[in-house]
Amino acid sequence: MKNHYDLLGIGIGPFHLSLAALMRKHEKARTLFLDQKSGFEWHSELMFSEADMQTSYLKDLVTPVDPTNPHSFLNFLVENGIFYSFMNTNRKVVTRIEFEQYCQWVSSKMNEGLKFNSSVESVSFKGDKFLIETSKETYTSTNLSIATGVQPRIPECALKHIGATVFHAKSSSLKSIDLTNKRVLIIGGGQTGVEVFTSAIQEKWGRVKNIRLISRRQNLEPLDESPFTNEYFSPSYVEDFFKLEQGHKEPIVKAQKLASDGNTPQYLEKLYNLLYQMKHVEKHPLDFKILPYRNLVDIRKTDSGYHAILENNFHHLHETLEADIIILSTGFCIGIPKIFDNIKDLLHFDEQGRFIIRRNFDLDWKGPSENKIYALNFSRHRHGISEPQTSLMAWRSATIINDMAGTEVYKINHTAPCFVQYGMLI
Repeated sequence: MKNHYDLLGIGIGPFHLSLAALMRKHEKARTLFLDQKSGFEWHSELMFSEADMQTSYLKDLVTPVDPTNPHSFLNFLVENGIFYSFMNTNRKVVTRIEFEQYCQWVSSKMNEGLKFNSSVESVSFKGDKFLIETSKETYTSTNLSIATGVQPRIPECALKHIGATVFHAKSSSLKSIDLTNKRVLIIGGGQTGVEVFTSAIQEKWGRVKNIRLISRRQNLEPLDESPFTNEYFSPSYVEDFFKLEQGHKEPIVKAQKLASDGNTPQYLEKLYNLLYQMKHVEKHPLDFKILPYRNLVDIRKTDSGYHAILENNFHHLHETLEADIIILSTGFCIGIPKIFDNIKDLLHFDEQGRFIIRRNFDLDWKGPSENKIYALNFSRHRHGISEPQTSLMAWRSATIINDMAGTEVYKINHTAPCFVQYGMLI
């Protein structure tokens, strides 16, 4: 059948782009990936010029499992004539803008397997195949893969105020906002919040009247990127973690927070130097405050703007801040896509309503074992802290391809064990 595939993927971000790029070795598989966007983009709202990736450029879409793949970052540099210039920068990481440009380049090389401007409206299962309805066409597929991305996490007290002056950083509002002579409040002291704060004090959106950065954390805490911590982002650690009882996993992931959700140390150093230069050298009149140990409790609309009610966990008191603009850098969450409503009764969920995901990233469900639903970036609770990150996306893609093929298309089981060992000593 013309519109039948062995694997159909919903969503075209880096994770599915990696899977599509690595499918070249599984020559028997007919695949298609769909996305409602007009072309590849990746958090375009948050593309600040100095924002770096937090993983090495060698952990690209393909290199960790297929270094000769033509869709590697190094080949991107060579084909664009910038290999030597890039090497002269002596960088270990690239900016997010460069990473997006690399992904767009890969996307342009694989037009026949990717289809943009194609919004999936529903997914159902009939007989021995999935039925995928889009706004334009209908497809069938033996297997399904979902990588539908993350959704902004909005604090409950902010929901009724969302609009032109209260919004999440990942929204179109950030691109067009004018902060000139405004009292600006940024909620969230993670990497996004710090990047928004840095851009604002550099007058990217006009000169603010004052600016406050609020964080629940004890400080602007740095990412832990030491070598032993980085072993969390290795296949052998994921294998050990997956074998644990589910009840043991949650506290481990929580304790590892700063291994994936801290601020890039070099970026914090740049910010500190910028503040020093502005306040102590240039005597800039910038009115700013960095306020950790605070939790947003409520937002109240006033005649002149907003009152943000904060719980100060350092002094165990409540505070009130006035603001004209509130920018929420409050992270992201994963939800079950609505397009799954027709097959929801066939899926198994845990007590918190999350997918139950097997070792090879396929969902536990009531359908035939020959038909699988793979889920990318839905399994932090099952596979561990690396799941939302780009560090192991190539390894995960190879794992899925091997599972689909029923054979070792990629040699992913020959990785040297970690120096830090978590398995039982026998």
